[in-house]
Amino acid sequence: MENILFVSVQIPKEITKNDLEKEFPGLILSKIENSLVGEITNDKYIFATTFEVITFCNFTHEEIKSFLARLDIEESHSYKTALINQDYPMVISEMCDKPLIDENTIRYNKFNKSIASIISLALSQSVGLEISEKSLEKKMLESKMLYEKIEKLKIKDRGDLMKFASSIAKERFHILNKLYLLDKPDIIWDDIQLESLYNQLAFQLDLKSRFEVIEYKMSYLKESVEFATDRVNQKSSEFLEWIIIWLIVIEVFFSVYEYIVKPNL
Repeated sequence: MENILFVSVQIPKEITKNDLEKEFPGLILSKIENSLVGEITNDKYIFATTFEVITFCNFTHEEIKSFLARLDIEESHSYKTALINQDYPMVISEMCDKPLIDENTIRYNKFNKSIASIISLALSQSVGLEISEKSLEKKMLESKMLYEKIEKLKIKDRGDLMKFASSIAKERFHILNKLYLLDKPDIIWDDIQLESLYNQLAFQLDLKSRFEVIEYKMSYLKESVEFATDRVNQKSSEFLEWIIIWLIVIEVFFSVYEYIVKPNL
């Protein structure tokens, strides 16, 4: 038996091809689902996504800390507590002729770049989801505060509402266009075992249902902003209506004065 540890870590910036080649001279790079896969040795890989998550395959925790430090990430030495992260051990066992996955371990009788990529992708997506979940928690609190003062909203609050709406739109774009959780990786279509590996991991990591919860929260936030904006727009319309009414009253007053009162003076 051989144990291989996968560790996915949130990082505050996107890792580029140049970043990886600088740290690992002679690195063999390829792409999967818009992410970079770096083959360092036959059993050691690094998986850099476009949504600010990096996955280390078969690295020690000290090696991970060292790599993060060279990327100037302040929390590198305490990444286990300071950054969102998730790990998953894999046991290579001749007894498993097909992928077997439970909530604690991946078991399979072989290991290669494709397998490492699929595991890294699923684990990266899980961490990416958690990043979005925490971000949405903050926006849900903002939405709650918005509802609590809904009756006190004024026309001058429209700018803040637009900023909040823009942040929600950006978050939705980030999730739908970068995490691409609804599509299976292309490399699994012609490989039943790889498809089984990804499906089991997606099930254990609860990717689909977590994504659905995020979509529900996004819809709720969108409706909240629309309701608040409609409320402010209604107040703006009422304000304009009263201005028009007063202008008409003033015009009537001057007309009465001009044609009735003034001639009798």
